[in-house]
Amino acid sequence: MDLKSNPDAKLLHAIHNILLKEWDPLGIRRMPSMRDEYDDYLPNIFKLIRDNSSESEIFEYLWWIELKVLEKTGRKEHTLKIAKLLKEIEK
Repeated sequence: MDLKSNPDAKLLHAIHNILLKEWDPLGIRRMPSMRDEYDDYLPNIFKLIRDNSSESEIFEYLWWIELKVLEKTGRKEHTLKIAKLLKEIEK
């Protein structure tokens, strides 16, 4: 897939990279067999970004995943930083 000619693919790729390399609440970034672990969250984050949702809304979604879905304790400051990174993708 040519990311340069497909803005949606480029955005999805950027989101995937941030989730895996920066957010990574499960600590799986160095496990090739688990590279798709966060892919279930891509459509909702993609929609949040495309709908120009606030950084706070993106944070709330990530925080919900961390606490309720993945059942992790979460690091609020880190998750706020990730929400900011995701919000800035389109800029």
